Amino acid sequence: MARRAAGRFVGWFRPDRDSSKGTLQDQLYAAIRQAALQGELSAGERLPSSRALAADLGLGRNTVVAAIERLVAEGYLTSRRGAGLFVAADLPAEGVARAPAVGSPARPPILSRRSAAAPGLHAEGESDVSRPFALGAAALDAFPLETWRRLAVQTLRRRPADLLGYGDRRGLPALRRALATYLADSRGVVCSPETIVIVSGAQQALDLIARLLLDPGDAVVVEDPGYVGARDALASAGARLVPIAVDDQGLDPALLAAINPAPKLAMLTPSHQFPLGMTLPVARRLALLAEARARGIWIVEDDYDCEYRYGGPPLQSLQGLDGGERVLYVGTFSKVLFPGLRLGYVVLPAQLVDGFLRLKAAADGFSPGWPQTILAEFIAEGHLVQHIRRMRVLYRRRRMALLAAIQRHAGDLLLPRLSEAGLHVALEFRDGRDDRMAAAAAQAAGLVVAPLSRYAVARRLSGLLLGFAAFPEAELEAAVQRLARALR
Repeated sequence: MARRAAGRFVGWFRPDRDSSKGTLQDQLYAAIRQAALQGELSAGERLPSSRALAADLGLGRNTVVAAIERLVAEGYLTSRRGAGLFVAADLPAEGVARAPAVGSPARPPILSRRSAAAPGLHAEGESDVSRPFALGAAALDAFPLETWRRLAVQTLRRRPADLLGYGDRRGLPALRRALATYLADSRGVVCSPETIVIVSGAQQALDLIARLLLDPGDAVVVEDPGYVGARDALASAGARLVPIAVDDQGLDPALLAAINPAPKLAMLTPSHQFPLGMTLPVARRLALLAEARARGIWIVEDDYDCEYRYGGPPLQSLQGLDGGERVLYVGTFSKVLFPGLRLGYVVLPAQLVDGFLRLKAAADGFSPGWPQTILAEFIAEGHLVQHIRRMRVLYRRRRMALLAAIQRHAGDLLLPRLSEAGLHVALEFRDGRDDRMAAAAAQAAGLVVAPLSRYAVARRLSGLLLGFAAFPEAELEAAVQRLARALR
């Protein structure tokens, strides 16, 4: 019987040794599956042994056994000890499910218009942070890991049961209280624990804000050049981006006033404009806020690395000047502590909190509780402020080393833009060359540099962004020499 079954099977299956048709194992698996689903092999019908199939089809026995084992595991065949292999009796009727023909092209995925229009992950999150001059890389070796470990152990000892359950959508109350005090003291932010929501990084905050405030087609002002991650979040929500070129003082309020009808939202980095580095002066801050109140424009203030300013105290936040009426304030611990923490926060106008929390619940419910507990203790015991002070000294030294090395080895090629803040420097090519080709040359030399034009929307730029925070002075010196050789 097995021999007759094998002969019948050989009659309608022929292996194709063209590699583009898939492996022989995949072909055999797909052929038996399709035959069973379409009724060419009847429910309960006995199949030939693996030895007989291998001989008649000219296949290796291991190939046949692997295909059969897969079909048995997925329920298309059953194996009875001492009796052999049989087509399963409970397969769907013919036409209910059909296996794709071997070698046929897969059907393209069906995506929503919004997802298909999303630009994709912003480049800052894709670079190799171990190589100079990676953006977003902090000096993780200088992080007080022993202090963090001690607090982690303490929190587990005190209340492990609380840390294992579901958390508050707003975030841990103790962390929100600690943040409210810290933000008021360091940035002049006007907030209470009730208007702070803990999120899984600043990017989630931007994504939820976009979905909260924007309908497809709404106009949103973005800085040009500006942060790609923010543009990704806005475009994914269907926003119509309206770029405004920044000058040496940031975004000009008169250009915002000239946009008619009024945009729904403006996305700004006033403390340290990304990527060029200037700080928005007080006069412009006040004019922007007056324009926002008069025309009903929401402002998102991304204060991504406000802690690191090297030329005097930072200006009061836009949110603090506004009093929390029209400004949504976004912060993150990725730069000030470490990116693997995946915690950020947003300070919201009171009337937006409930809507934001509904979207947060739909996105991921709540942010992990144990890291929040450790972070709350870290802030309350004063470690955050101490760490920032130490890192500000370290980063100022590394920044000066980088600028000095550029002047020595590449001053004829690159002109640094003046900036007294942040963890990167922006440089412009003196000869206006193609900065993407220059970045590729640096990449070939083992460096990670970002072309300035990557962040532009409508204007033409030629330059590079170099991160310095994660790299000792000697490494920066050597890296600049390699960069200069690659650019010449």
